[in-house]
Amino acid sequence: MNDSLTRASNNGRVVRAERTATGLVPWLRRTIPFALVAAGLVGVALWGHRTDWTFTQTPPAAERSPPAPGELARVRVGTPLPARSDVPTAFRYEVTIEFDSADAVDAAGIGIAGVWLGTIADSVEASGEVGFDPALVARFGPRAAGTVWRVVKKAGDPVATGDVLALVDAGDMGKAKGDFQQALAQVRLREKTLAGRRAAADVVSAQSVREAEAAFAEAETRLLAASQALANLDLPINPADYRDLTLDNVIGRMRLLGVPPGTPGLDPKTATANLLPVRAPFAGVILSADAVAGEVVEPGRPIFVVADPRRVWVTLRVRAGDAGRVNVGQAVRFRTDGSAEEFGGKVEWVGRSADESTRTVPVRAALPNDAGRLRAGTLGQGRVVLRQEAKAILIPHDAVQEFRGTPVVFVRDPNYLKPGGPKAFRARPVKVGAKDAEYTEIVGGLVADEVVATKGSGLMLAELTRGIDGADTTR
Repeated sequence: MNDSLTRASNNGRVVRAERTATGLVPWLRRTIPFALVAAGLVGVALWGHRTDWTFTQTPPAAERSPPAPGELARVRVGTPLPARSDVPTAFRYEVTIEFDSADAVDAAGIGIAGVWLGTIADSVEASGEVGFDPALVARFGPRAAGTVWRVVKKAGDPVATGDVLALVDAGDMGKAKGDFQQALAQVRLREKTLAGRRAAADVVSAQSVREAEAAFAEAETRLLAASQALANLDLPINPADYRDLTLDNVIGRMRLLGVPPGTPGLDPKTATANLLPVRAPFAGVILSADAVAGEVVEPGRPIFVVADPRRVWVTLRVRAGDAGRVNVGQAVRFRTDGSAEEFGGKVEWVGRSADESTRTVPVRAALPNDAGRLRAGTLGQGRVVLRQEAKAILIPHDAVQEFRGTPVVFVRDPNYLKPGGPKAFRARPVKVGAKDAEYTEIVGGLVADEVVATKGSGLMLAELTRGIDGADTTR
């Protein structure tokens, strides 16, 4: 019995031992995996805290590449802006581009410029060509047919009003002179007859006196007609200047009428009385002289072209879209290609139709040219001044960016230079006015003495786009 108890007891102990061994193994199997996971999480947390949760290994300083532009700045998108007519719909939020330091601003390549007041002109630019004023260009020849006897002036010579350019041997000239002399003789004869009959009024009839008066009036009429014929040949003559001269003196005085004394090759004793002068109608320069001694010429064929270069026209080819802003009387500035000298004038005519090939509208301006530095046929660039502002708000061209059709500038924070001040730029929509070679006028959105980003402002435009797009996605 004791043995069986012992066995039983032993069996019992064995059984208990087996039960104990059998219960520990499953417990360990259940506990160890949880412990390993917990230890791993603790290790990851410690490593993440130490590395600021950076999951890429930082290369050594010697191998480290410069940061990308987008990493130099942060975009802070403010609260939505209230809907206003003066705020473009693209600017739904206040957006500020922030940098860590002034060195970060320099590293991003951001340049700055102050907003200032200056003079600028709103103008329309166009290419143009210089030409003579058509009202001051004359193409002419002799007043009567004949043969060129002498060419006095040549192309390029300056001339004064009335200068003789050539002499033409014209038969009509001799006939006109003869008609004048005959009419003058008739007037003298009829005048004497009338005077005699009036003196003998007691012995002659009144009818005879009236006939003498009619004959005298007719003779004077013919004299006036003869003088007019000479005037039509560009030889104005006053009959009263010849009334008291003897007939021989009249013939001698009229023989070389209009021929300048001292003309080369002219012998007053043998020269023909048919010489017809060809005169300059106004002062200017001879552009062309198509006349040769001995050549037959006709009234309808010009042999000289004279132009007055002291006043020229510039014809500008203005884009059709700008032509509606151009009006007569507006100021014009013009310079020829290759020259820095600028000439001023005024618009005198605006075309009513566009050129079929270039689709540009001709605009003509008159420019004084007393010094003769503007030459016909030369090309250049001109601008019509539409408006000139003496106190315009100006910034450099590269300070203005375009965000979804709206001009925008980036204004530096007013506390930027203060110790610890924010190194930030705020995006601000503006209204653009006139532009010149360097500056843009701002007619709304900026005030003088503010500071804007210039060079590198395109980087902040990219950040502005990213910030607003992100705000639209998350809000």
